[in-house]
Amino acid sequence: RRNIHQAIQKTTDDYARRHTFNTAIAAVMELLNSVAKFADDEAQRYALLQEAFEAAVLMLAPIVPHITHELWLRLGHSESLADVAWPVCDAEALSSDTIELIVQVNGKLRSRINVAVDATKESIQEIALSDENVLRFIEDKTVKKIIVVPGRLVSIVI
Repeated sequence: RRNIHQAIQKTTDDYARRHTFNTAIAAVMELLNSVAKFADDEAQRYALLQEAFEAAVLMLAPIVPHITHELWLRLGHSESLADVAWPVCDAEALSSDTIELIVQVNGKLRSRINVAVDATKESIQEIALSDENVLRFIEDKTVKKIIVVPGRLVSIVI
């Protein structure tokens, strides 16, 4: 659900303020890629997929109106797509307790870790150094420096 509302926020800004349609399309593509990877079998899965597809169709409507109108009807709606309001970003859905950080070893991506939003640099370092993918590349080597860029990445120099 967070990905849906991130895409809504991004495309709204791209259309309204920046007038960059290519990045709006890219945001919708990222959303659909995350939907393709979604493998949850809970009952809410179908409601979430419906919400994602409806949002994607609405966000693409200004660029490709004919096909999105047909897709809108196939999603089970009877009203015209032109009469539907633009999707609104739910700020609550954007909030998260964790963030994903990239872990690099000597400048090469080696892993991704999830840490608490308010995690300290020390705890982020511990999590990064205990990750099994990272351990494969730093075992039997001396770690010279660890750079933690909060909210972004952990860079380990060996």
